[in-house]
Amino acid sequence: MSAMEKTAAFLSAALLLACAVASPADARSARTRQMPNGTVLGCVACHVNAGGGGARNAFGLQIETDFLSQAGFAGVVLWGPELASLDADGDGATNGEELGDPEGTWQQGDANPEGDIFFPWDAESTPPPPPAPVPTAVEATGWAQVKVLIAQE
Repeated sequence: MSAMEKTAAFLSAALLLACAVASPADARSARTRQMPNGTVLGCVACHVNAGGGGARNAFGLQIETDFLSQAGFAGVVLWGPELASLDADGDGATNGEELGDPEGTWQQGDANPEGDIFFPWDAESTPPPPPAPVPTAVEATGWAQVKVLIAQE
């Protein structure tokens, strides 16, 4: 085998290895487009390491366990009302509330929901509670005031 043939064989093997390594990474990064605001958060939406790969955070484990169309690289995230209604980090806010889609109606290809984003894997990152409802006139009226009105009639 000549030096040129050896170089060509080495480069071919290196290219094949590079393609094999790049494929799984590309498959996983596609998952960021399969959940609301996933493209904003990136790999850290599911992985402990912000660069992706390796250990998963609480939200990533939830997806890996119950919300992939199939196991492995080919699995697609099954975002919907069920996953949105769960609370991966146990902070009292649902995954959907934290990602801006409380009802779980967002679909791949939709624009990201507007508003603040919180982290469904981090119990310290929680949306503020909704404001208290404004009482109606009936709710704001005390029983004593009702008695006075009845007595006047």
